[in-house]
Amino acid sequence: MDEQELQEKPGLFTRMIGWTRRETVEEETSEEFDASVSGRLGALRPSYDTHVTVRKDIQSLDEAYAAGAGIKRGELQVLNLADTEPNLRRQIKDFLNGVSFAHDGTWIEVGEDVWILTPPTVYVEDAAGRSVGALNRHN
Repeated sequence: MDEQELQEKPGLFTRMIGWTRRETVEEETSEEFDASVSGRLGALRPSYDTHVTVRKDIQSLDEAYAAGAGIKRGELQVLNLADTEPNLRRQIKDFLNGVSFAHDGTWIEVGEDVWILTPPTVYVEDAAGRSVGALNRHN
């Protein structure tokens, strides 16, 4: 007597999963790399989570307000106040220190009258791998 092979009929869920998946995947291989095609398609660009703004030669509080708005948006700010008048420099530092404190940011002095202001989402460390931001919090 011949043996008869029984096949199970697929259920509803199995058929539904089959609709969402391709049963056969065809792979397309290319023997040669066509450079002209890759130039037309364009390159993929990485997306970045951190935005850095460098501000130098600040001569008004309006520019400090722009830096404060950047901190509020979570952008890292690099401030160079070396060429700013001393009284204005003090006002800018006081204002941005308040903004940084309100948003739980960090001040890091990297040179004479040059600071990095970081939002709480940015971690900064020195060359030895030590956290720099936590040491100089809110100068």
